[in-house]
Amino acid sequence: MEEIVIILHRPQDPRNIGAVVRAMLNTGFQRLRLVEPPPFDPDLIAAVAHRPDPVLARLTIHPDLADATADIRYLVGTSDRPHLNLPWRNDVRQWAVELHRRATVAGPVALLFGPEDNGLSREELSRCHEIIGLPVNPAYPTLNLAQAVLLILYELQQVTPPSPPPSPPAEPPADLADYDRLFTVLDELITTTQFVKSGNGMALRRRLRAIINRAGLSQRDAAVLTALLRAAVRR
Repeated sequence: MEEIVIILHRPQDPRNIGAVVRAMLNTGFQRLRLVEPPPFDPDLIAAVAHRPDPVLARLTIHPDLADATADIRYLVGTSDRPHLNLPWRNDVRQWAVELHRRATVAGPVALLFGPEDNGLSREELSRCHEIIGLPVNPAYPTLNLAQAVLLILYELQQVTPPSPPPSPPAEPPADLADYDRLFTVLDELITTTQFVKSGNGMALRRRLRAIINRAGLSQRDAAVLTALLRAAVRR
């Protein structure tokens, strides 16, 4: 993710910039560049994207596209339709895997998004190594700028999902003595309730033992179940 840069070329509405910042925060990306943006107040960005500091701290503003992409080794344009003689694709999930690999091996790479009204021009797209579109309804392919950014970044995030939060400390597993106490009380309950109507009930007891073994009880689990069954026997 550190080697993937998002570039907004001539965005027109500061609120859309804020929505893009929010999409980046949602998916874990932090490198944003703006080319010829309108004047905007950081407070407006914060009103749309709560706690935008990780992105705003690294935000850079550029006078033109050449300046914004000078250090980029692989540039991906975005367009909702193919252009003659330009390398357009919309297999976004396979593309995400390939781009992630490229960013890891030979970054930085950049995703280029155009103005809200007409998107990127053919001249701007011709600067790109490839063009990606999203497989949406062909009868209505146009997406809001922030929607397009979020969908593409989501696919890239899924290639390397964020680390899950640490698991709480595991309780000590039950030992065989814990299981024996539980099975003893369970046997008493079967006898007390006369649950077995015929035979000696050994098949039932074996099945119940197998069910409890599969549960992988902790010591606390076994103690709680033993106490509950003991109370049932007394009742």
